[in-house]
Parts: sequence; structure tokens; C-alpha cells
Amino acid sequence: MLEITPDNVVEYLRLRSAVGTGKVLVRALSGGVAGSVLQILDLEAGEKIGTDTRSESQKRRGVADSRPAVGHCFVLKQPLDKFRTAAEWLVDRDRIWVERDCMAFLAGILPAGSVPEVLWSDEENFVLAMSCAPVGFVCWKNDLLQGRINPEAVRLSALILAIMHASTVGNAECLARFGDQRGFLQQRIDPYLETVAKKHPDLRRPLDRLMTMLLEKPVCLIHADYSPKNILVKTDPETKTTDLMLLDFEIAFFGRPVFDVATLINHLLLKGFHRRPAWRAYMIAADQFWHTYRTHVGPDLAEEVNANGGKMLGALMLARMDGKSPVEYIVEAPVQEQIRRCARHLLTLADDSLDTAIDEVALFL
Repeated sequence: MLEITPDNVVEYLRLRSAVGTGKVLVRALSGGVAGSVLQILDLEAGEKIGTDTRSESQKRRGVADSRPAVGHCFVLKQPLDKFRTAAEWLVDRDRIWVERDCMAFLAGILPAGSVPEVLWSDEENFVLAMSCAPVGFVCWKNDLLQGRINPEAVRLSALILAIMHASTVGNAECLARFGDQRGFLQQRIDPYLETVAKKHPDLRRPLDRLMTMLLEKPVCLIHADYSPKNILVKTDPETKTTDLMLLDFEIAFFGRPVFDVATLINHLLLKGFHRRPAWRAYMIAADQFWHTYRTHVGPDLAEEVNANGGKMLGALMLARMDGKSPVEYIVEAPVQEQIRRCARHLLTLADDSLDTAIDEVALFL
């Protein structure tokens, strides 16, 4: 298998006839801990810019068209089988085909432009090619870390997730394609909940109950990494309208919707801990996300999420401190300990609901 790099990718693409013989620009994007992501710009691909000034005689004689082309931009993704984490974390590479198939499926469900377009795939080398996000999209995580909270982005992130969940309840096609537990076990159960249970043995009982719940009685298609780092945001400065694009569907799984909802709320609240004393804005965003989601997903799914959401939030909060992939932006020991205390509190509450948990987090901020 060929490991693609910025140094060899152009040759690889030319052998596949995926780019032309002209100049090709390569930029390494953040692949997180899980793989390599490269942005490719084939400068001579696409339509020509401007008016063709050649005469008919020149065209017949084969005089070259000197106009520049618009270029063609796309993204290549290749997963690692060993994540770049301090703790050993091994994951099967074929998760890239889960991502490919999930993007293709969701393109027919979510609003246009909500997911990248699948262009082609190379199964021998585990390479997936997809469309680039249009110009102007930025990573939502970066905005949130800088204190820029866009209420419309919060609303849309909840609405899109509600559409994804509600549209796939009981979907036999989704269950057949995305019901394999292997990827969710490798990338979420073991590195998050099981790892935390080993470090906090007194919490083993509630964590075991959560792990059992997440794997039993599947409900709908979930993203399983519904985090601001996987959401791109674009706001038009004139119209003030906002668009979202979702990324990274490698862990997509036919499971329990509470995992996605608690994941996004957890990331909003963690950024509130990080940016104290400006935490209230992040708490308001978490409330807005939950209110929008439950309003649009329907009463049955809303109750399903609320019933287990408090414990799920506590477990994910603790996992991002003591799991295999702790958040990189919270480095102060006192803040980490405050988050651990908050997470433990949620995991030991008699009330398991997400409604109560969100209110309780405010006591620790």
C-alpha cells in the first residue's frame, strides 16, 4: 500500500490520470490524529478564464490557448491504522469506506452542500477523493475558541443533526450498511468510555450502563464525531446568512442519537471552561442547541436523548480529560480538575436527564 505524502501525491495522481500534466499545488490540511488530508489544486483544469482571442485559422493550426484555467480543487484523505496519540490506538483503515458511503447517503437527505461530494476512491490504497469546501468556509472550532459564537451556526448545527437522526429512524438500508459495531467500538467505546472506566474504577457501573445502552437497540444513523472541528461555517457579511458543511464521517454508525447530541454540547461547554469568565455565552449556546434539536427532531427522539443525556454528557466530558484523545486546548491543571469534578457529579446524579445536567454544569463554571 502506498502512503500518500505531499512529496509523492502529484505522481500518484498523474498515474491515475486524476490531474493533468501542468502545475499542481498541494497543501497538507489538519487530519487530526487519525490520518492524512491533502488539498489538491490542479491549476490547468476546468474552464478557461476570459475570451478566446485566437482566430479560426490559429485554432486549425493548433496554436495553444494561452488563457488560464479556473483550476480544480479537491481533497484526498487516507486513514492511519495507528492514531497519533500518546496511548496506543489501533483502528481498521476500511473506516474510510464508511465515510465514503455515509457522505453519498446523506447527500440525498441533508440540505444541498451540507456534505462534501464523493469524487472517486482507490480501494487498494485506502484513498478517498472529495470536493473542497467553497471559498469562505472556516472551521467552527477555531471561531468558538476565539470567543466568536454565531447563534445561527448553533441553530443550523442542531437542525441538520435533527434532520439526519429523524430521517433515518428504523431505516433498514442504514442499519445494513452502518450497523457494524467494530468502528464505534474501536474509536469511541474503547478509547473513550472503557479507558475512562479503567482510570476511574468507582465510576465503572454508570459507564458500563452507558456502553451497553449505546450498543443495544439501535435507533438511527449517527455521526459519532459531531464536534465543531468537523463543522465548517460560512457567513455572508452582507446578508448575514450562515451555511454549514459537515466533515469526517469515518465513525458513522447506526446507533443511539444521544451520543451526537451530548458530543456537541460537551464541546460547547468545554470551551466555556476554557474561556472563563466568558462561560455564559457557551452555556447559552448549549441551551440553544438542545432546544433547537429537540424542537425539530420530534418528541420520541427528544425523549430518547433526554433520558440518557445527562450521564452521556458526564462520560464524554471525562473522556476528553482522561480518555485516549484529551482536548488539547485545556492545559491548566485547576481547570482540568474542575471539569473532572463536574463530570463525576453528572455521572453520579440520581437524575439522568440532559435537561438537569446542563443546569448542573453551571454550578462548576
